[in-house]
Amino acid sequence: MNFTSVFLFPAVIWQLLAVYFLVPAPAPVIEIDSLSTPENQTAIFVQSVQQLLFNDSYHEANQICDLFIRQSQREPAGYLFKAATLLGEMGDAEENLYLEEFRKLVDTVFKLCQLQLETADSQQAAVLYLWQGHAHVYKSLWESKFGSIVSAIRHGFNAKGSYHNGLEFDSTLYDLYFGLGNYHYWKTSKAGFLKTIGIVSDDIDKGITELKLAADSANLFSEAAANAMIWIWLDRQEYDSAVSLAQQMLVNYPDSRTIRWPLATASFKNNDYETALVFYAELTEHYSSEPGNYYNLIECCYYLYQCYEKLGRDEEKEKILKKVSQFRSEIPSKIKKRQRSKLSYLRRELNR
Repeated sequence: MNFTSVFLFPAVIWQLLAVYFLVPAPAPVIEIDSLSTPENQTAIFVQSVQQLLFNDSYHEANQICDLFIRQSQREPAGYLFKAATLLGEMGDAEENLYLEEFRKLVDTVFKLCQLQLETADSQQAAVLYLWQGHAHVYKSLWESKFGSIVSAIRHGFNAKGSYHNGLEFDSTLYDLYFGLGNYHYWKTSKAGFLKTIGIVSDDIDKGITELKLAADSANLFSEAAANAMIWIWLDRQEYDSAVSLAQQMLVNYPDSRTIRWPLATASFKNNDYETALVFYAELTEHYSSEPGNYYNLIECCYYLYQCYEKLGRDEEKEKILKKVSQFRSEIPSKIKKRQRSKLSYLRRELNR
């Protein structure tokens, strides 16, 4: 499952995978007017990459990032979205594939932002703090998945600070509220006992309000904010709202895995097993056609089996169990450990 979904930049976010057979795909073309301002060129670049990421088209997104970096070596956005692309691919594959390159890209964003803040005007400074905040978020997401939870928390706090700094320079840059909304909501949602005893303030409503403001008014990240709200509705168990919003986004990204995951999850949680199995089946088909991501394949097979169980479709249940038994020996040991409970359940069902 793509763990950057909450921060997917539309798509951070994160989906029609281009099919590359034996012939390399042509380099994508960014239609940027050479006479437009650097700010407009950056905006076009950001929007282009986000759309590719929402379609899980990592190869094409990487090509566009490399081209933009060659043309605009001092622009932090190029390195930031290259890092976002690598992070999205690592999340989709559930593998720490590009650690060193990812770190170098994020460090470059920090260095460029710090250097340019020394001479930036107010509007430029706000944008630089936006990029700096997102870089901290990407480091936080990577640490939460592959590294240290302490480092993840630290980068989360740093991201919040960057976003607040940006608003001090330009309170009309509503894209900053995308970052702040995510921070305020998930910081509170995951605080647990710390929220109960008052150590962590309850900013749930504040976060939702900020994300809705970003969805309505942000220039670059309005779709990303809407995507973030899908996961928030899921977290709040408001499954109808999650499904409704995800269905709206699926119109623009009809082949998106990033949107299919919450649709499948919300439908299952809402006891709509017929709809859930459609999305889980589509996800299963993808991960079966690209061997290697056994974590997500196990996840899909488990929930497909649950759907068929709820619907009383025994023949389909047996097919799922046979499918899992066929690829079980190929699953890496670390994935077997992470998916131990689901694999054990499916094995027990097979042996009944």
